[in-house]
Amino acid sequence: MRTRRFFSLYFLFFFLLLAFIPSPAIGADAVAFNPMTVAVEAKNAGGGVPVGTIVAWPVASNPEDMDNWLECNGQAVSQTAYPELFALVGARVPDYRGLFLRGHGSQTHSKNNGSTVGVTSTTHSSGALNQIQGDGTRNITGDIGWTKNGGNGAIEYVSSQPEFDLRNGSGWYLARLNTSRVVPTANENRPVNMAVRYLIRALP
Repeated sequence: MRTRRFFSLYFLFFFLLLAFIPSPAIGADAVAFNPMTVAVEAKNAGGGVPVGTIVAWPVASNPEDMDNWLECNGQAVSQTAYPELFALVGARVPDYRGLFLRGHGSQTHSKNNGSTVGVTSTTHSSGALNQIQGDGTRNITGDIGWTKNGGNGAIEYVSSQPEFDLRNGSGWYLARLNTSRVVPTANENRPVNMAVRYLIRALP
């Protein structure tokens, strides 16, 4: 009788214990899985944007998380406030005002260099990282001769008096190359562009 009562209590305890043990989760298949119930969150507040990342910001107003960014205008970097950025760029952020950013390195490719020269290989090379490379153009050359066929290179003979000889003239004649007569000019070399603000990620 006591043995029967002992086993009855034992099985009662066993079933009560099973009732409180959580059942193993069943993996959802492609049909049962509901992606709308899954919360996808960024690894950190910065959305995975590394410190030192440069972005082009198109307007005067700042992004909502501007506390995480600094403008690339040469301003000082606080080692206390921005330790990771300070370790990366030093005491000041890059100053990109008025500058174009260029891929580091060089490459060579063929291109047409005009009807006289034709297709030639041209090498495009950047400066060293963080070096400001001054503007420049490839050299433009040409000669002016005394005869109808004397001009070459960038100089083209356009005289309407082919027999006129400058050596027999009564004075000096000046030939001048003035590109502003045919193309827009400025005090710098630049492509078509639109101004943006460059921002650098300062906090993770």
